[in-house]
Amino acid sequence: MPGAPEYTPYSIYMLEPHADYVTAENGYIPIEAIAERVYGKPYSSLRGCQRDDERIGNDSMKLYKLTSDEDYLEALGDLDDAEMYLGWDSRTGESVVKTGVTQLDYWLSIRIADENTPATVEANPPATQDLESAVFEDRFFADRAFSPSLRLILADLIRRGELPRGDYLFRHWW
Repeated sequence: MPGAPEYTPYSIYMLEPHADYVTAENGYIPIEAIAERVYGKPYSSLRGCQRDDERIGNDSMKLYKLTSDEDYLEALGDLDDAEMYLGWDSRTGESVVKTGVTQLDYWLSIRIADENTPATVEANPPATQDLESAVFEDRFFADRAFSPSLRLILADLIRRGELPRGDYLFRHWW
């Protein structure tokens, strides 16, 4: 049919936070299972999604476009050049940032207390407290204190060869 628009087909990968209910065969990628296998710790999918866009509410979805070289390299650049915002210091009247550590490094450094390692921070630490290498009493407080950008996690997993380059649709409903 002359004059009809041409469409370029491309794949969208569905990231599923409920890893127990998905398989590779049904087209979903269990992001928590991949993150746990690669990084050795679970990924708090809800907080990660909301950190990327605070306006995203429950029962929502977000598309992460990492198909083009530009999108992918920009995400890797953001990962490598990240400054960690630690909050507002009311004593000095300034924002507190940390350089030389990425969101991913920061997240991976956080641990949960066990019989051999006591907690080093309280449940609700001040917004300006540096939490790198912090040991929390339990997973709930650690996830609430900090979780990195899902977009940057995806870029790192692609760089490591764990995920294909593509567009990722992330859904959650709580």
